[in-house]
Amino acid sequence: MNIHGCVAKLKGRISNLPKTTIATWGIAMGSGDADVDETERARWERYRDAIAQVGDGFFVLGADLRLVEVNEALCRMFGRPAEEFIGRSPLEFVTESSRPLMRQMMKRIATTEVRHTHYEGLRPDGSAFPILVRAVTHRNRHGDVESSVGFVTDLSPIVAAQQALAQSERELRAILDEMQDTYYRTDAEGRILRLSRSAERLLGYRIEEAIGRNLADFYFDPAQRTHFLQALRDGGGAITNYEGRLRHRDGHEVWVSTSAHFYYDADGRIAGVEGTTRDITDLRRAREELRLAAHVFRAASEAIVVTDPHLAVLSVNPAFVDILGVAPERAAGRSLFEFVQIAEVADGAEAARRALEGRGQWGGEVWSRRRDGSGFPCWLSLSAVRDERGALVHAVAILSDITERKATQARIEFLAHHDPLTLLPNRLLLRDRVEQSISRCARSGAMLALLFVDLDDFKRVNDGFGHAVGDAVLREIGRRLAACVRETDTVSRHGGDEFVIALTDLTEDAAVPEIVRKLQREVATPIRLPAGEVRVRCSVGTALFPRDGCDFDTLIERADAAMYAAKRDTLLRD
Repeated sequence: MNIHGCVAKLKGRISNLPKTTIATWGIAMGSGDADVDETERARWERYRDAIAQVGDGFFVLGADLRLVEVNEALCRMFGRPAEEFIGRSPLEFVTESSRPLMRQMMKRIATTEVRHTHYEGLRPDGSAFPILVRAVTHRNRHGDVESSVGFVTDLSPIVAAQQALAQSERELRAILDEMQDTYYRTDAEGRILRLSRSAERLLGYRIEEAIGRNLADFYFDPAQRTHFLQALRDGGGAITNYEGRLRHRDGHEVWVSTSAHFYYDADGRIAGVEGTTRDITDLRRAREELRLAAHVFRAASEAIVVTDPHLAVLSVNPAFVDILGVAPERAAGRSLFEFVQIAEVADGAEAARRALEGRGQWGGEVWSRRRDGSGFPCWLSLSAVRDERGALVHAVAILSDITERKATQARIEFLAHHDPLTLLPNRLLLRDRVEQSISRCARSGAMLALLFVDLDDFKRVNDGFGHAVGDAVLREIGRRLAACVRETDTVSRHGGDEFVIALTDLTEDAAVPEIVRKLQREVATPIRLPAGEVRVRCSVGTALFPRDGCDFDTLIERADAAMYAAKRDTLLRD
């Protein structure tokens, strides 16, 4: 009911006034008489009944600022009978803290026609409750203040609802702030209305800095916001796990996954967007690493095997199938060591398992077989894969074919100990073999002979036929010298046109002169080459262990001296 209308119609008697009050308070009707005609009285009765039915409390405050009437609703609200109100000041029914304001408002009755004020009502048990008082000033026909009438509303349910809403808001804020994901809400133009605290971790901005800004400002590429909204529309107003890039306050890129939906106003129009977004930068990086690892697994030229902790095969890559000729389904479940053998150590497989469990890795040379059945050497690298507790859950084995590597290694080792032209042992290998033979002879009493061979007229070959022919002659001489001695003996190219032969484990020295003569005959035999026939001769010097020396350097020096003596004798004879 409108208070002004009520006052205008009742002329100050807007309450469930008893007839005695109407009779004695005739001034409120504007006539000043006690008698009221029946039509007027019936109208007052209807107003009184209407006011009695309203849920709010109703009161009339006389010119003396004391209550002259209240309704049942006010009595129930304050927990008092009507008699306790009549004739008393309203100050007695509010708390001490509310009285100064009420006094102030009571003073304003004459100057302020309409008043809305909050107070704390006081019940007989001393409990306080919030109320709203809406009052208007009623004047007589001469404009003098006659009364103040109004309604009282118990705000307890509203305050309780507000408190519950505030508590829910606090709980919701706490939940949102504890979320690892970031909650957000924007209006229809994209301005941020709400953000959870995790946004500070996500983007580096304080919440207060972000609220009110357009969400597109935080995209690495603002055009992505448009693409996101289009995807949201295409999804019927909702979308899940949409991936995009945001820009952190320091400028670095943040990949996020967003699940969001439109929310609508009372008229069904889109009011904005709300949703949650999750930082997936690390997840995306890990996903890229997994994708790269999967690509490497498929494209690697080495055979790769993934096993369980007991080295039973779980999966193999295409290179494993190509090299070993074993299909994935045939390999699954079988031990890795069915496909590789560690030949150098008897318990090599067990040693590899122990190393994998202890150090987390093992590497070594193994032997495997190709799809055609031929064996080949390979290098096996085993690496452990552990869970977050450190327990071994998988192992990754990589098989690298080292056939070419071993051939290269063997070639390098061969060249390190052999002459690259004649492929005969070089001085380094000769020394090693002679020193080993000396050690054996010292124990057994056998003898060792070193023969120093020098080609007498080799310079003529180089000058007459060229170095290419000279190289061919040296190779042929080396072959002939090797053919004249035992396999246990050593023919070495000492350098240039000089060769050294070690005759090992001799029981007597009588055979040495015959071997020297045989060497000289073989060397002197004409060598037929495409460039023509070539003839060379050689001079040979001999030194015996232990007669001429007990170490390699002494023996080689004595043999060299003997060779020069033989060369002088040959020149004198010629």
